[in-house]
Amino acid sequence: MRNMERIGSLIGSILFGALTIGTVTIGSAQAGSQTWSDVSDYAQYVPLAFALGETAYNEDFEGLIQLTVAGALTLGTTEFLKSEIDAKRPNYRPGDGQNSFPSGHVAKAWFAAAYTQQRYGCYQLTWDCWRGSAIPYLAAGVTAYGRVAADKHHWEDVLASAVISETFVYLTTDTFNEDMIITPSFDNGFGIAILKRF
Repeated sequence: MRNMERIGSLIGSILFGALTIGTVTIGSAQAGSQTWSDVSDYAQYVPLAFALGETAYNEDFEGLIQLTVAGALTLGTTEFLKSEIDAKRPNYRPGDGQNSFPSGHVAKAWFAAAYTQQRYGCYQLTWDCWRGSAIPYLAAGVTAYGRVAADKHHWEDVLASAVISETFVYLTTDTFNEDMIITPSFDNGFGIAILKRF
């Protein structure tokens, strides 16, 4: 049952992201490619700021480890694929770097948004379940749209990054459990304390 809920969350996350990208695409002003490049350069960090803030607020050391592992796998895979797949950017000129597929900016933004939803959200399609990750997903969608609008990436590049991010978060992140806390301990040296409420 739990796996079906998690798969539902994964599908819901991808659908929410697709709706976000569509909304940003339809409602966006006609900005130049440099403007979109600048916007996506900054927007990519908004989801990570939210994820770190939520993790710190909940004093969630276990979540911090999961965020780190999901990020390392997502970004490592993205960089590996960039180096192995010879995909030219839409604005490619001879002498420029190619490395279009997948998008590193979107991978950075999307994994943090997905982590926030997976760790602190829930599995129903209600506002209460998604409100904590709405802004991170919106920023990830803006990042994705911005990379395409700036001619830095093709749509398949940003969609692949979203799928890679959602997959690694799904595989590495559990739902936050307030009844059990894993935290570093500095009593008599360094260790890990596990606190369970009964």
